[in-house]
Amino acid sequence: TKVMFSRGNISEKIRFGKLVHENDVVLDMYAGIGYYTLPALIYGKAKHVYACEWNPDAIVALKYNLIQNGVDDRATVIEGDSRLRLKEEKLLKMDVDRVSLGLLPSSEGGWRTAIRLLRKDEKGGWLHIHGNVPTVEKEKWCLWVCQEISKIYLEITSCENGEEVGDNLPFVVCNHLER
Repeated sequence: TKVMFSRGNISEKIRFGKLVHENDVVLDMYAGIGYYTLPALIYGKAKHVYACEWNPDAIVALKYNLIQNGVDDRATVIEGDSRLRLKEEKLLKMDVDRVSLGLLPSSEGGWRTAIRLLRKDEKGGWLHIHGNVPTVEKEKWCLWVCQEISKIYLEITSCENGEEVGDNLPFVVCNHLER
């Protein structure tokens, strides 16, 4: 009654764990009880996961799950609204390889923060965006997401650098879409 618990979406949890590489730094902006945090640490062997959660009951379960799986030494739990707490903790300059945005029906409110935290070098990083979209609109939604991510990146880059982006245009691609 206090925490969302779902056995569903297991294929996506497994897939995410396989996508994470050893030594990746991962940000899970909506960690819950560790749906994506744990696969990143256990199967992906992530160097570190920053797991953000604002539900106090989910935080208790998340910390318990990290300890029970022996991966709490490679995780930092950040309590509260990830968009605010990452700023308060002065972590917005951090470079992460992957950001999990597993919030339904939409994680759009966290995109700007997620983009700011992706690696700034030529390697870049990956956003794992979840959303509820009618099946008939999935291709249109993918294009819209790519356009929005590009737009946000360009806004952030020009604001932070105080100059035009020039040749440093983002390369945004929808790599995988799953029903």
